[in-house]
Amino acid sequence: MGLAVVRVCDPDGRVRGLGFVADLSGTVVTAHEVVAGLERVVLHVPGGQTRVLGEGRVEPWPEYGLAVLRTDGVGGLPVPPLAVVGAGGPLVAVPYLRAEAEEPALSQGGVLAGGAAVYPWQGVFHLVEGALLLDLPQLGAPPTAGAPVLDAGTGAVLAVVAPGLRSGHQQGVPAVPLRGAGVAELLARNAATVPAYGRALNLAGVLQLASVQLGSAVAGPGRIADLAADRVDRPDGLTGEEPQCAVTALVGAAGSGRTTELAALTVRRAGGRQPLPTLWLRGADLASGDGSPVPAVARALARAAELLEVAAPEPDEVARICGAAGRPLLVVLDAPEEAQAALTERWFTTCRDWLAEVGARLLLACGPQEWERLAPALPEARPHGLGPLPAEAADRAARRYGLPSGWLGPAEAPHPLALRLAGGLQSEGVRGPAPGRGELFAGHFDLCCLRVARRLAAGTQVRPPGAHRRGAVRPAAERPGQVRRLAAVVAGRLHESARLMLAVGHGGLSRAAFEGLFPEEGGWAAAVLAEGVFVPAGSGYRLAHEEFAEWLQGLHLDLDGALRLLLAEREEPDRAGSPAGADGVGHAWGVPGAGGARSHGVPRHRVGPVVAALRRVAGEPRALDWWLRRLWRALEGAEPGSEGQWWAGRLLAVVLAGLPEPGEHLELLGLLAERGERGGEFGPAFWAGLPLGLADRLGLLRRLVRSDGPEQSFRAATAELLVADPAGVLPLLCGWFEDDSRPAERPGATVADIAHDLLYAHRRLALDNLTECLVDAAHPRADALLSLLAVEEPSALCRAVDRWSHDPRPERHVAAAVHGLRAAPYASGSGGGLLRFAAATLLAREGEPALHGAALALLLRYPESRPRHLARALAAYRADDPFVTAQALAPALAAEPEPVLAALRERLAEPGGAVAEALGLLAEAQDPATVRQGLLLAAELLADHPERADRLAAYADRLLARGHRVTPLLAPLRGQPPAVRRAFAARLARPGPAPGRARWTVCWRGSATRWC
Repeated sequence: MGLAVVRVCDPDGRVRGLGFVADLSGTVVTAHEVVAGLERVVLHVPGGQTRVLGEGRVEPWPEYGLAVLRTDGVGGLPVPPLAVVGAGGPLVAVPYLRAEAEEPALSQGGVLAGGAAVYPWQGVFHLVEGALLLDLPQLGAPPTAGAPVLDAGTGAVLAVVAPGLRSGHQQGVPAVPLRGAGVAELLARNAATVPAYGRALNLAGVLQLASVQLGSAVAGPGRIADLAADRVDRPDGLTGEEPQCAVTALVGAAGSGRTTELAALTVRRAGGRQPLPTLWLRGADLASGDGSPVPAVARALARAAELLEVAAPEPDEVARICGAAGRPLLVVLDAPEEAQAALTERWFTTCRDWLAEVGARLLLACGPQEWERLAPALPEARPHGLGPLPAEAADRAARRYGLPSGWLGPAEAPHPLALRLAGGLQSEGVRGPAPGRGELFAGHFDLCCLRVARRLAAGTQVRPPGAHRRGAVRPAAERPGQVRRLAAVVAGRLHESARLMLAVGHGGLSRAAFEGLFPEEGGWAAAVLAEGVFVPAGSGYRLAHEEFAEWLQGLHLDLDGALRLLLAEREEPDRAGSPAGADGVGHAWGVPGAGGARSHGVPRHRVGPVVAALRRVAGEPRALDWWLRRLWRALEGAEPGSEGQWWAGRLLAVVLAGLPEPGEHLELLGLLAERGERGGEFGPAFWAGLPLGLADRLGLLRRLVRSDGPEQSFRAATAELLVADPAGVLPLLCGWFEDDSRPAERPGATVADIAHDLLYAHRRLALDNLTECLVDAAHPRADALLSLLAVEEPSALCRAVDRWSHDPRPERHVAAAVHGLRAAPYASGSGGGLLRFAAATLLAREGEPALHGAALALLLRYPESRPRHLARALAAYRADDPFVTAQALAPALAAEPEPVLAALRERLAEPGGAVAEALGLLAEAQDPATVRQGLLLAAELLADHPERADRLAAYADRLLARGHRVTPLLAPLRGQPPAVRRAFAARLARPGPAPGRARWTVCWRGSATRWC
């Protein structure tokens, strides 16, 4: 006790009293009367050291009866700090100075009373609340001012002796409590940095207990700190130090780095400038009778307190201390699936109530199957999902493990556990082709067996490096034959452990089963634990890596019997085409005793061994396909929401998603796509994660868009593929034009409409590619989209027409002719030049005369080529060429009206001579002379062909609407039959809305027509 106090002297060396160190910086607390009137003090530390404190290092607080001495500027003090507590028990211990002794003595006593006292200083009487009056019958000298009053049970400081205090009591030794604004910051620092336990428990004590508990906990194959050092930064990982919600769930499949993320968070919290309290639990630590995490937290605290040899605190007290300090307690629960009894809704209700009451927080980490079960019981929980590592993070992890670039396949490269195991194999000199997941697990299994065998052969005693140089006996040389035999025995026992774990709901080994396989005698238990093959978990043991454990158990699972049980198959499955061994291989899966299961007793989180067993046969696609189709039939035949439906769907989804080449089962995938399932197992995430070729993926999306929901997920996925690889997706998407099926959420639309919309919306990604794909499609919808492109993107279509005109394929020449005419009205600049060149190329092909009309129609549009080709174009018009229409002659009519009018007159004179088109062209003429010539031509036509009166009346109507007079056309009306005059009367008698339209009336009086 003498080492925990310092002597406070004046500059002349006279002892003024005692003090104690209150923080790690060496701050000393004493009574005010010890330093009253002194500007400089000298501190004498046990061991002979001294510190001289000058002006500014002594802070008197007479209103509280205290003084604070700052020693950080002189190097602090080599004295351990004492914790301060606000209240204690009835018994106290007080150090005091004796004249004949160099070291302080300790006087035992008690507290007589407590209350207000007065401290006089410089004529002012300061009221001190909460002063203590001590009974110290063993005191062998006058009480020493500034001596700390220690709680006899905890050793924490309650007050400091202050003989100068005045109270109403004549007996006893007065002491001033440590309180007040002047020392509040010091007291907070003391509580956070100087541990106290028992009834004096403070934040620092809680942090120390948490640190010890974390240091002794197991995470993955080793300690928490070791696993945290193995973490690689990832965008979906836990960041920062503090989950902000009362309950946070970290959800990830086995091997996804779930426990590593927890360990890294825990280490960050414990290692900051202000450490945050964290306790680590795993599901195996939860006893079957626990109604909440509180009993498990209490047991964890008790184990930590036992290691520290202090009293075990209550969880409520610990959590409240943390909450009061602004550092909420975080309880980490890893793998709740391991619990002996499944966690129920009532368990979580009690848990939430406790968290809210004490201000603590819970972070649990589990697999997706367990989270599906727990999520309804935790509606307010914030789920945080872990997926595969992004490429950049996977590359960094691979470099850390010393793996060659690109050595692992696409399924293993982003998988944290696969990277870790591959690194272990690489460090042992294992080389070879890129391994799959099964090969990695097999290699890790062999390596574990070899390491355990070597440890058994050499003895389990760990020898420090260089031990033989310090006199230890050099170990005998390793005997390869002995090691091989031992490794075989180890392998056999590990396989036997897998068989035993299959029969347990939580997938672990009881202590008795573990000791039966790996007894302490002979070093078996120590060897498998030292090599991290098994780790303690609650009252039993588990394999260190969950996914590896599932793989090992899957080797021994009777797959046929398991599926009969899980799928509730009432009939013998169809054995036609079944692979060898499909009628039952391996060991039966016993019904586990853990809760949380349905009628067959198998919890859903035990899906891993079944998946591993299915993947075991994945090397032979035909064999696997038989099993998958069995699952498909079960999925189709199961009742909605039944346990059989869940197992069939989950097994199908997980196995297919994990295959390196799921395209080998494309027919089955097509059946799944036809189901139209929007969510659940076969939602957008499932299809997006399949490593399929582009054609297969687009083919499946074509079926999936039919069942798209309001969020249009599959349409969006198609658009993402289109953006990522336009050249590859465009021709495949054009194939959707054949699909007229109707999506459920888009009445009136078809899959072909979706393709059209996507191609149009993303047309500018690769316009030239798009035009080529559309012309290749040779579909009416493709032609319609090309026509739209002629308006929206004329430059691209002009380039396409130019390419097609030079293409050796005749069908491309037809496309050039048709779409060149469609693009021409919108082409400008270089686009028009391309069309002229294309037309010249088509015209030069003597073997394709049917396309010459289109070429001539194009050439007529441009002044540069019109004079040379006008005569030939007019001849084609007279010959009724389908491409050289009256509208195609419009540019020539404006430039050279005479030959065009002559051709029109000749064509109109023939029966069926496209009267409407020709009259339409004449009605749009701009030159007045041409308009008059057109009227004369129309008059001739009316005189020769009165049966065409309706079309001629429409022509006159259009001219009137444009403000032209139609007098030359009226003369032939005289003497025409009533039916002819009636056709004109119907159109021309009504007033027209266009400006300049002549108002006239056709008066019907017998056979006469006159102006009114």
